[in-house]
Parts: sequence; structure tokens; C-alpha cells
Amino acid sequence: MITTLKPFILLLTSGFLLMLGYGLSNILLPVRMQSDGVSLDNMGLVLSMLSVGFLLGAYYSRILLQRAGHIRIFAMCGSLTSVAILLSGLYPEPLILAGMRIVTGFCIACTNATLDSWLSHSATEKNRGRILSINQMMIMTALFSGQFLLNVAPINDITLFVICGILFSLSITPIVISRQQGPQIEDSPSMSLITVFKLSPLGVVSSFYCGILYAGLMNMLPIFASNNGITDLDLSIFMGSAISGAIILQFPIAYLSDNFDRRKVMLFMVATLIVLCLSVPLLMSEDMFKLTLFAIALITGLVACLYPMSMSETFDTVLKEQILAAMSSLLLIYALGSILGPYLASVVMNSFGSSALFSFMNVVALTLLLFIGIRMKLQQALPLDEQESFIMQTPSGVVSELDPRTQYAEAQFESTPEVEVAISLANKNPSAAVNMVKAIVQRDPKNASNLAAALSTIEAIDIGKLYAAITSAAPQMSIHIAEALTNASPEQADQLVDWITSEYPDQFTNIVVAIANAMPDNGIDLMELAAENMAEEYPSELLEMTEEYMTNLSDSLDAMRPVDRVAAACENTATELYNRLSDVSPEQSAELAFTVSESLPESSNDVAEAYVQNLIDSESEGENENTNENEQVFSEDALENIENAANNYINHMVDNIPEHAVDVASTFVDSFPEVASDMLEILQDSDDIEDSELSISIDDKPLQSIVEQQLQEAVQTQSDDIEQKN
Repeated sequence: MITTLKPFILLLTSGFLLMLGYGLSNILLPVRMQSDGVSLDNMGLVLSMLSVGFLLGAYYSRILLQRAGHIRIFAMCGSLTSVAILLSGLYPEPLILAGMRIVTGFCIACTNATLDSWLSHSATEKNRGRILSINQMMIMTALFSGQFLLNVAPINDITLFVICGILFSLSITPIVISRQQGPQIEDSPSMSLITVFKLSPLGVVSSFYCGILYAGLMNMLPIFASNNGITDLDLSIFMGSAISGAIILQFPIAYLSDNFDRRKVMLFMVATLIVLCLSVPLLMSEDMFKLTLFAIALITGLVACLYPMSMSETFDTVLKEQILAAMSSLLLIYALGSILGPYLASVVMNSFGSSALFSFMNVVALTLLLFIGIRMKLQQALPLDEQESFIMQTPSGVVSELDPRTQYAEAQFESTPEVEVAISLANKNPSAAVNMVKAIVQRDPKNASNLAAALSTIEAIDIGKLYAAITSAAPQMSIHIAEALTNASPEQADQLVDWITSEYPDQFTNIVVAIANAMPDNGIDLMELAAENMAEEYPSELLEMTEEYMTNLSDSLDAMRPVDRVAAACENTATELYNRLSDVSPEQSAELAFTVSESLPESSNDVAEAYVQNLIDSESEGENENTNENEQVFSEDALENIENAANNYINHMVDNIPEHAVDVASTFVDSFPEVASDMLEILQDSDDIEDSELSISIDDKPLQSIVEQQLQEAVQTQSDDIEQKN
């Protein structure tokens, strides 16, 4: 834990101080406005303005970070937030408070975006989830602690506003003196609200309702407490219990979400929320303070957990590269709800009394309950193993890029003193830089991949010669070096493959596959290029390379999220690879088809269709004018070749992939009805295939029926021939 936290201590310290002041301001403003006699309507409107600022900050934070950088933006926002809270204390007029609330929301959104993106880029793939949890706990702990600072000074005094200002100003110091440099911010893809809604109506609606419920509850709860005689330390305890519930309840909800149908869990959560909201006014009237604290903690926890539940529900339907965009859209939906929540709650409380806060919560929760029930009837639940896992998220800030489900972009290379010297020398004397790196790698082979990646970005350096030089110093790192070079300079991958297949014929198979895997979008192109260089001299190595590539593809599919696995269209990838490689080496067409099918069995039928088309192309003698336009005419020798190839193919399938043999047989019979009897005989002789499986249909006819029909046609043809002779 200490090792994980050490690089981020100053960043997390800045975030803690900022959220500590923010936690104090959240309880201070409503209590102070109530003390000053501001009407409930105006209080709700002022408190809603925070979410307006959040919305603006979430939209503009990435643009500002690109222009000014992380440190400047955080310093600017810390300063502006300090000014906003101090002006709120000096001029507590509703109009001034509303304006300053917008500024505060904007700055909190930008500072959270600064910390989240900074931590995300600084974290590694292994520790991102842990850092996310630590960051979330830091935020909630600071918000919880901020509630108790309310007792440091009288409410009507400016001291508490000054303390807030001090905390906001102090938060700038740790991040400014940090040695870490803020990362470069790149544009992220966006996703329209309509698109997100079409993908996940329940995720969008529940996120919106979470905004209404959470913002309405947390902003108006201090007013409800004060109206019921809860003041001073009791008020801090009251609000602290609410925030603690938002922390603690995430853990049992996470367990339920990951082990049961998530929509049923959401239905149970909302139903429980309704019951608890009914109980709070009764508990208050009976002066059961401790039970009220417990009920408030549960209510806040249930509402807070709706946000990560909404995220998981939405992420079930989006691709991994779309998660960040979908997350941003959900934040926008949540922010819109949180703008409405405080104001609507204040209107209800002004009309029906402070206890009507929970009546308002009940009405909103009841409509959400009905919507969840409707969605459960309209759409079937996903299997548990295909549901997205619950990841702790607090709806109090902007979108977090630390979500471990988002795509992780590994740095091209790590900037070290050796790397900086090598790059500086390479710009002046490329060959000297390569020799220097070679000498370093001989002493410390672990640096080989990093140094190779760094030098590959220098235009004057030939990537093939660079690979040769560094692998000669660290041959055991050859695969890792190839992967590093490909990741750092993907535009030179084909040049690297050319060099390796010509210079390293004894070991190119694993290296080429590693390069192709490092470029999933262009992997097939690289495999085809390698095949062109090796097919004639190394046919067995071509099959070995194909098998390894397809095996890696199959393994990667097993590790994918279900929605990503469907989008990957692995059958299309397998078929395209087979077509490309069989074009390069047509004499290995059958062996390539077997290799691809065995490595990825679910692609067997698609590959068989491609193989059949290759047979047609290779054996066809042309078209007969008297036949249909698409009907091919084959010579007797060609038909014999086709029958032999088909029989060999099915025999191989029966021996190696019997679970797909029947479907593949139907593919052959569909194109070559003449082989139906042979197909049926081979399948019937197999001990691995049940008779019930042979009821496959081709054009709505069982295979046995097709064979019987063909036999009848053959007998009839013989009879006709005898009659003609007579």
C-alpha cells in the first residue's frame, strides 16, 4: 500500500484539503442561509447552482487542462474557490451566494478532473483499481471530516468562511511543489445522450434520478435537521452519518450487484429506500435520534450507490473504448438531475413543511421503481458472468478516468536519464546513439525494451538495424524489444517485419506474432506480409505462425468483456486471415483452414465456407451457357478432386473438432450436393457424433432426406439411360 501511495501522496494531500473545505462549505451555506432568514425557495435555488457550476466545469475542464496544464488549473481553481467562499461570507445575499456557488461547482469539477486525469496517467494497469479506491475513500473521508469543522466557530461569524478559504488556498501548495509533471491531455471521443439512452435506458434514467435524489437530500438535509432541533455537534453527527452511509454501503451493494441480477438489486434498493423514507419522520417524532442516524445513513448510502449501479448497467452495452465517453454522458445526466433536486425539494418543503423532504424522496423513488419494473419486463436480464462488476464511485465529483474498466494506454517508453541522453545523442549522431544503447543493454538487459522504444522515435534511425543491434546485446529480450518498437513506432511495423523475416529465419515466428498482437488493427496485414516472405522456404513455419496468432486471438477473446467479444467479430477475423494467407500459399489452403479452425473452433463454419469458395475458384472450368448464371460446371476430374478434398476436410473435422463437424458438413453439401452421401457416412461412422445431430437442415431439408433424394435421382437417371439405349 505504501509503495502504491508514495508517488501520489502530495496529489492526494491537495485533494484531501480541497474536499475538506468543500465538505465544510456544503453544510455551512444552508445552515447560514437558514439562520439569515432566507426563504426555502431561494435556498433551494442557490444550492442548485452548485450543479450548474459542476456541469460547466465537467464540460470545459479537459479544454482548460489542454491549454494551461494541470498545475496551473488546480492553482487557479483553488484560488477562485477561496475567493468564492470568502465573498459568500462577506456578502451573504442570495444573488451573490448563487453566483459564488456556480464558481465553486465549476472549480471543484475542474480540480477533480485535474487529480483524476493526473492519477490515471501516472498509475499503472495493475494499480489503477487500488488507486481509484484510495482516491474515493480520500474524497469521502474529507467530506465526512468537513462536517465537524462546523463546530469550530459560531454560524453567524465569518470565521468558518475564513477557515474554508484557508483550506482551499492550502490545497494548492502540495500539488505545486510536487516533482511530478502533469500529463498531456488528449481529446477523448464523445457519445451523445440519445446514443447512451438507446444503449441503456435504465442506466441513463437511474443516473438522472440519482442526481435528483442525492443532490436534493444532501443539500436540504441540514435544513431538515435544523428545523427539527438538531444543531451544533448533533448536526455534524447527523450529516456525518449520512456521508458515512454513502461510503460503507458501497461494499454490501457491490457484493449483491456482482452476485445477483443487477436490476433486481436496484429494485430492492429503491423499495428499501421508500420504506426508510417513510420511517424517518416517524422516528424524529418519537425522538429516536440514534435510529434516525441509522436510517439516514442507509438512505444516503442507497441513493449514492445508484450512480455506480447506473454506470455498470450502461457499461454492459458499450465497448471498452467507449466507456470514458459513456461515463462523461452519465455525468451530464446526473448533473442535470442534481440541478433540479435541491430546488424541487425546497419547493415541496416550503409548501408542506420540512418533513416533506422525505415525501418528495418517496415520490421520486416510486417513479424510478416503476421504470425499473418496466425495463425488467421489456428486456431479459444478462447472465451473471456477463454483467459488469460494481466499481465504487461517488456522485459528488466529476467523471473519474481512474475506472479500471477504461482502456489503459501504456506509455511508449519511460523517460530516464539514459533515455534522455540517448535521444539527445541520436538527434546529432544516430549511429553513435545506437552503439551507446547497445553498450548499456549489454550491462543491463532489462533496459533494452525501453531504450529501443525511445530511439525508434528518432526519424534518422533505421528500425531494423536498431532491432538487430539491441537484440545482439540482449538476445533473450528479442520478443519484448519487438513489442516495444511496435508500440512506440507502429508506422514502422511493416519495415520491422520485413527485416525480421529476412534476417532471422530461425526465430521469426514468435517475433512476428508478437508484433502482430501489438497492432490488433493491422495484425492481419503484418501476418500477410510475413507470409509473403516465408511461404516458399518455410511452409511449416507459416502454419506454426498462424496457429500461434490464432491461439493468442482466442486467449484474448476469453479475457474480453462480453460486449467487446461480440463486437470483435472473431469469425470475420479468422476468415480474413485464412483468405489472406491462402492467397499467398494456395497449396496450403486446407492446412491453413484446419489450423485456423482448430485454434478458434467457433470460426469453423465461416472458415469452411471460405475454403469451399477456394475449391470452387480453383476447380471451376467456367460457365455453361445452358445453365443458370451462378451454376458452375466441373469436369469429372474436378468433381473427384472436390469430393476427395471435402471428404478429407470432414474426416479431419470429425477427428479434431467433432462438435462443429455437422455444421461444416452442411456447408459442403449446400455447395456440392454430390458429396452428401459421403458426408453422411463419415458422420455416422463417428463415435463422437450423435444421430440426433444429423438432423441438420439444408434449405429446410434434413441431410438424410437429401441423400435419399439423390439416390432416387441417380436410380431414375440410370433407368432413363437404359430406356434411351433400348
